[in-house]
Amino acid sequence: MFRSNDQWALHRQSEAFRATTTQLSLLLVATVCATLADHFDSHVLTALSALLYGLTVVTGVVVQRRRARAHWQAHRDAAETVKSLAWQYMVHGGPFHSEVPDPDGLFNQQLEEHLRGLRRIGWQEPAHGPGAEPVAGALPGSGRARNTLWDPASRREADDPRHPQITRSMRAVREKSFAVRKDIYLRDRVIEQLSWYGSRAVQARRSAAVWSALTALLTLLALIAAVARSAGIASGWDLSGLLAASAATGVAWLQTRRHHPLSYAHALVREGLETQRAVLAQSVAEQQWPRAVSDTEHLMLPQHTDWLARFGG
Repeated sequence: MFRSNDQWALHRQSEAFRATTTQLSLLLVATVCATLADHFDSHVLTALSALLYGLTVVTGVVVQRRRARAHWQAHRDAAETVKSLAWQYMVHGGPFHSEVPDPDGLFNQQLEEHLRGLRRIGWQEPAHGPGAEPVAGALPGSGRARNTLWDPASRREADDPRHPQITRSMRAVREKSFAVRKDIYLRDRVIEQLSWYGSRAVQARRSAAVWSALTALLTLLALIAAVARSAGIASGWDLSGLLAASAATGVAWLQTRRHHPLSYAHALVREGLETQRAVLAQSVAEQQWPRAVSDTEHLMLPQHTDWLARFGG
């Protein structure tokens, strides 16, 4: 379930970004044609501009019906939910503490409770990845580092058909001693995620700086073009509208990718994980371990990242 949802999330994410790119490109090219048609008094360019604006409207209707962004988020939430529950099951975290009488049954129960809400909004469990085998080592979040515990080469089908999401490797980790489970969780979950969130925060911050600078430059050029035209300089060209449309396209793309809020959210998640890493490594006894793991997993849920991103926009 994790692998198929992860692949569908990546597929829907790419579809959503392609759709937005197509819409913005059509709008920008239509504006270019309109500017050229006004300058050269060309009926052909005017008709082409109108056609492109019409295609933009059609593309918007198709995008609304496809609901790629909504499906992307639903599959991502499902993949992260399965992964988080699997880690808690393996290391005796959260509700899967050492004294629980039936951890396998509890796993199925917890998974069903988490997925019930996603089903209400239209999520359906995919049988396989979109058109291809899932990518080896793919982890939630598009491009996360390879993790050997989740390498398909090290996993086999579940040995109990009643619990199809519980693999042999998950059972093997759960059977290990507290010290070994603790070391595995810190090394292969917390530290790996620390690296991922740190790199994503830096990447988002750089992208936000580039796009912000570009839109600011285009806006300044639009202002200069407007002043120059009002002063009678280069009166034959009306470039202010084209430059303003280009700046608006940059702003729309920046909002679509959410570079600013995500850089803020990822940085905060990394700070929280660094604090939890220190707590888990030094001061958590086995009795407090389930609660500490649950708190750590909460930091990595997509819903928590989205909540933080709202304050970073």
